[in-house]
Amino acid sequence: MSSTVTTVGLESADIFTRAGALLEEIRSRGDEIAALRRLPRDLVASLKRAGVFRISMPRAWGGPEMSLPDQIRLVEMLSAADPSVGWCVMIGSDSGFYSAFFDDDAARGLWPDLDMVTAGWIFPGGQATRVDGGYSVSGRWSFGSGSNHADVMLGGCLVIGVDGAPEMDADGLPSVRIMGAPAADWNVGDTWYTTGLAGSGSNDYSCTDLFVPESRSFALSEPVRRSGPLYVLPGAFITNIDGVALGLARRAIDEVIAIAQTKVLMPQFVTMRDVPRVCEAIADAEARLRSARAYTYTTIEQVWEAVSAGEPLTDSLRTDMVLCRSNALRMAREVAVQMVQLAGTQAIYATSVLDRLVRDAITIDQHVVAGPAMHEAAGALALGIQPSGPFATLI
Repeated sequence: MSSTVTTVGLESADIFTRAGALLEEIRSRGDEIAALRRLPRDLVASLKRAGVFRISMPRAWGGPEMSLPDQIRLVEMLSAADPSVGWCVMIGSDSGFYSAFFDDDAARGLWPDLDMVTAGWIFPGGQATRVDGGYSVSGRWSFGSGSNHADVMLGGCLVIGVDGAPEMDADGLPSVRIMGAPAADWNVGDTWYTTGLAGSGSNDYSCTDLFVPESRSFALSEPVRRSGPLYVLPGAFITNIDGVALGLARRAIDEVIAIAQTKVLMPQFVTMRDVPRVCEAIADAEARLRSARAYTYTTIEQVWEAVSAGEPLTDSLRTDMVLCRSNALRMAREVAVQMVQLAGTQAIYATSVLDRLVRDAITIDQHVVAGPAMHEAAGALALGIQPSGPFATLI
């Protein structure tokens, strides 16, 4: 780990070029990634050199401040090669977003290098008791994606006051703050045995009486301390999850298209590509993917245009941000299942890419940021009901 901020600049185009050069290797290592239940360390090193983890880092530090639409495109490209890689890049590149909540000196102290990987669960899995200069933190968190190769980890906590009672926020709800500390300060378990996203290494992690300075804590309801359109939206760090779903669905369709060129269906003795129901299914899957993709990019490009102009987001656009996300994740699951059914018994083996993709899609679609609560909040916002609580800014 470097002790100073990286000064060698990489523009967004450079990062796309470098990441593109890794795609063939990533595709070829899918089984290895799944079997390891984490990303191989040499691949993480290559991804760091490509600059994919620095995409949200500020220009003031030498970062590219990659636009939100381009971040989705990058994650989509990597996810089509392997969803676990795309997922880890999506999560691990949040450093620039989170550091915007910190004083610049504190942020540079925690992230001294642009290519450092961040992991963690911002929802409250622990308690933070106030002590002189900060907090004593204890707890256990789930879903530490990239925990095996992270440099910095975060954990959301309920804040406990000096009287031992939970502190309350402005809405009368328990106060939640997010704590940041070097990855070495947390204990990472070996818990990631799941249906899908096996290679993401999203293990549980914990700490006991970990001291976190006040300067390394923040709440999503607080204003960011950095200017620029990339940092205006407190929930901007979850927008690029769409790219994982879009890339996964693209890969699933492409796998079946390749299979259909030569597979002979029995008992008809007809090449798969010449069967009308196969053509219809591919057309349906393409329409689903392209519709979801259009919804995502139309929405995020409008969001980017608004924040770049310094304009507040309308409730309609905020609603679209949530709905395009949940729509993309649901679409990926439906398309992956559809492609597995179309491929037939060839897809039921653990060695099949389609088997891995459908399990990944099911797991991704379970994520809370696209779950029923978010969907309901989007519907409520469309009805004129504003979200409230410590995570209201995610809507």
